[in-house]
Amino acid sequence: MTPEESAATLHWLDAQPRVAHAPPTDLSAVVRGRALFADSARAGCATCHAGAHLTNNQMADVGTGGALQVPSLVGVAAHAPFMHDGCAATLRDRFAACGGGDAHGVTSGLAPTELDDLLAYLEAL
Repeated sequence: MTPEESAATLHWLDAQPRVAHAPPTDLSAVVRGRALFADSARAGCATCHAGAHLTNNQMADVGTGGALQVPSLVGVAAHAPFMHDGCAATLRDRFAACGGGDAHGVTSGLAPTELDDLLAYLEAL
């Protein structure tokens, strides 16, 4: 695409309405999940997904086949399938084999309840 076509496409994408989603049912899980998301020693998500738009706009190799631009996670739950190639049908699937393993946040050591909390936070964004 030409720079003008690219700009027009991005403008069109940004103008699309966001899909409304229900508010979280377990606010304490969202709070725990946000803490995990921000904890660089535990999950490390906020290392790349930072700032108001939850992206550093950098390129990163997350173990899925080369460096890709870090996407914003704002409204992520409404944008299935997940990952650059759509291999994760659900947010939970992102933390399975196709999500890059510990090269994409160190999440393999999370207990199932901690993963539930992290997902609750992501779904609330």
